[in-house]
Amino acid sequence: MPRPPLSAIAAAGRIPILGPKLSSAGTTGKYVQDRKLKATVLPRETLPRFLAIAKLNTSLNRETCGLLLGKELKPGEGSPNSRGRHRFSSKTEYVVTTLLIPKQHGTSDMCTMDGEELVLSFTEERSLITLGWIHTHPSQSCFMSSVDLHTHSGFQKMLPESIAVVCAPQSNPNFGIFRLTDPPGLPVILNCREKDAFHPHPDLPIYTDADKGHVQMRDTPLEIIDLR
Repeated sequence: MPRPPLSAIAAAGRIPILGPKLSSAGTTGKYVQDRKLKATVLPRETLPRFLAIAKLNTSLNRETCGLLLGKELKPGEGSPNSRGRHRFSSKTEYVVTTLLIPKQHGTSDMCTMDGEELVLSFTEERSLITLGWIHTHPSQSCFMSSVDLHTHSGFQKMLPESIAVVCAPQSNPNFGIFRLTDPPGLPVILNCREKDAFHPHPDLPIYTDADKGHVQMRDTPLEIIDLR
C-alpha cells in the first residue's frame, strides 16, 4: 500500500498543548462522512503518552510532532487489547500500533521533521502503514491551521482514512482528531497555490471531526519509538 509522503509533515502547523483532562475539540458542523471509510482504531493511551513526551518542548513553547503507524486488519484477524486478549474484526479496519517520534526541530508554531531516511527505513522494516500524524499547539487553541491543512492533505490524498491529531494543553478543549472533508476540503487544499505559510481558505467546511466518525479510541497496546 502506498505511504503518504513523509515530506508532508515537514511543516507541522500550529498546535495547542493538552491539559491534564482530555476534552475533544469539535468543528462547528456535524461530522461529515465523505465516503465509506474503514474504521481506524487509535489506542486511548496515545494522547497522554504523547503529551508526556512533548512536555519539555511544551514548557519551552516549542511544537512536537509524531507519526501514527499501524496495520490493516482483514476480517477475522485479531488485535490484542491492553489486557492481552484478542478482539477479532468483522470488517477490514486500520489499527494504530506505533507512535514514532522522528528527529525534529520546532518553534512556537512550526515543527519540522528531520532524518526522513531513518523513518522510511523503520516503516519498511516493520511493514507499517502511515495512518496519520500528531502534533502539539503549545500555546494556542485546538484547530487546524492553514499549514496543518496542507500538511494533512498529503497524507489523506494517499490514504483517505488518515487522521490529524492536534494537542493543545493550554486550551479547552485540549485535543482534536480531524480529517479534511472530501469534498470540498481535500480538493480545495490540494489546489491551493498560496505561497505564504499561514493564509486564509474559502469559507467552507474544510475539515471535520474524525473521532465522531470512523476513528474509534480503544484500550489497545501502543509501542512508542523515539528516534531523536
